[in-house]
Amino acid sequence: MASKTRAVPGYQLAKSLGDWPLAGHKGPLYARLALGIRSLILDGRIPNSVRLPGERSLAVELHVSRRTVSSAYAMLRDEGFLVSHHGGGSVTQLPVGRSRQGAVWGPAVVQDSDWLDLAVAAMPGDPRIASAMVGVLEALPYHLTHHGYAPQGLLPLREAVAEEYRRRGLETSVEQIAIVSGAQQAISLVVETFSDPLDPVILETPTYPGVLDVLRRYRSRVVDVGLDHDQMGLSHAIRQVLPKLVYLIADFHNPTGRLLGAVEREELVRAAGESGAYLLVDESFVELGFEDSPAVAPLASFGGNRRVISIGSMSKSYWAGLRVGWVRADRAVIAQLVETRASVDMSSPVVDQLLAVELLRGGTDLLNSRREALRVQRDTLVDALHTRLPQWQFPVPPGGVSLWIDLGKPVSTLVVARAESYQLRLAVGSRFGLSGTFENYLRIPFTLPAQELVVVVERLSSVMADVDSGWRFTPPVGGPLV
Repeated sequence: MASKTRAVPGYQLAKSLGDWPLAGHKGPLYARLALGIRSLILDGRIPNSVRLPGERSLAVELHVSRRTVSSAYAMLRDEGFLVSHHGGGSVTQLPVGRSRQGAVWGPAVVQDSDWLDLAVAAMPGDPRIASAMVGVLEALPYHLTHHGYAPQGLLPLREAVAEEYRRRGLETSVEQIAIVSGAQQAISLVVETFSDPLDPVILETPTYPGVLDVLRRYRSRVVDVGLDHDQMGLSHAIRQVLPKLVYLIADFHNPTGRLLGAVEREELVRAAGESGAYLLVDESFVELGFEDSPAVAPLASFGGNRRVISIGSMSKSYWAGLRVGWVRADRAVIAQLVETRASVDMSSPVVDQLLAVELLRGGTDLLNSRREALRVQRDTLVDALHTRLPQWQFPVPPGGVSLWIDLGKPVSTLVVARAESYQLRLAVGSRFGLSGTFENYLRIPFTLPAQELVVVVERLSSVMADVDSGWRFTPPVGGPLV
């Protein structure tokens, strides 16, 4: 039986487009509308093979002429973002060779090309990771005598992760650790286990786009709270909304780089305890603090051991190609998560886990050198931006991998689109929030080598010169001029 094509309602598309007329406001209205829809498709906020609203109904929702919508759809068809079927409307697609700007797991730029990829906030690997395989080969024969399934994770890795928590001041046993295939899987498991569809889930915004994808998939009722300086707004929202789950990044936040202080952590744990919520704390960046960043104890050490679920990953500190993550929580929580995981994924790969053990127990020099490289790259990017784009505003983070830049006007989508002409791949600001917010912002990772970051800023300077001079998309040949 043929499946029915999904459709996005006109009111929903209008809401997602936000203030689309302000993007490239010197261009024709239909081109600005096409730009907005194109961005939603590239961000993944409109999936592939989804039917867009009819021209007349969308025109009514947007308060524009039907000709404007018709011209925008024609432009998108010409570019390969829409395909029209007789009687079936206009259905979204990705042109051949295009990847979603927001989906970091999608195809990236071609290696050894002149493209510079800033949509992915992760460093390349290190030769010392390959050297650590010697220890893996020595340990592997012992594990080959077993069938290889370890639903909670290999004991040596759980011991190594528990030891890391104890080093940070949080007493942890191996029974409180479960190994998973990256932080993204950990988030999915927690959401599936501890919330039902339409349950309220609170998160701070801007935030990690991957958690937004998970919450959309599980049809959670997302309550977003703006990222304030002292985080008291989040504590207030917890007491007011009484959510099942709260997601936050306390250490070197993605994308802002903020480090949450001890007082704020204690207040969040208190609010969660009073409301009965679980705090899902993403610690993927916790090892990436620079030498001048203050040491703050893990959030779970502030009295909320049973209400705090901490997740970590090898991806940001070591290498994203190593798909190993973990969950640290109360034993009863761990048991539930392991049971949930068994229905979709029996166990993490043994070789990957053994490599993670080698790195966690012997990778101090590697981590130190990566932190130093990131600090140098951060300073290089900051200096270049101050010189070439002084109108852009941003805090200088004490750790992490990115700058969160206020462009001063809602042109993020336009900047990302124009940057492709300069062989720059970026993630639009609205990817980090809901309903088209953060169009004034752009995340720029400092994960590339310093010399490449200088080139990035040179190209961005040219991009902004084009945008400020009124750059607009070239209309399709023979297309309307409205």
